[in-house]
Amino acid sequence: MKTILYKIFNGFLTGLGFSVALGITYYYLTQKMTEDAMSMYSFEAETVEVSKSRKLERDGKLLILGEVKNIGEDRAKGVNVTVDLYLGEEFVKQCDESISGGIPAGEARNFEVSCGGGCAKNPIVEHDSYEIYVSGY
Repeated sequence: MKTILYKIFNGFLTGLGFSVALGITYYYLTQKMTEDAMSMYSFEAETVEVSKSRKLERDGKLLILGEVKNIGEDRAKGVNVTVDLYLGEEFVKQCDESISGGIPAGEARNFEVSCGGGCAKNPIVEHDSYEIYVSGY
């Protein structure tokens, strides 16, 4: 009876040791894979800039058209263009649009951000200025 309990206890400790080692390995591999995946959809700050922009109304919609340029050395992936609308010095609305496909180094891509309008439920917000910035997601 003593040897049976000893073998069961020894097997339990062996299994527990393997489980802990496997859990630690799984944790570090998952962390590494997550970091690699996130780096695919990011870019260094200040490497993508807004080079042109203009505001216009078309078909009752407020559109901000422009161009973003990658001035970095690597492809910028996961680029998001955000427009903040202001009335006086007060923030009134935020609109954003992602640029699909990324921007190769040294190249520019056009963007169009729609900031409402086009229907009675979503009218154009009264504003007198706007600010554009680029971020990653």
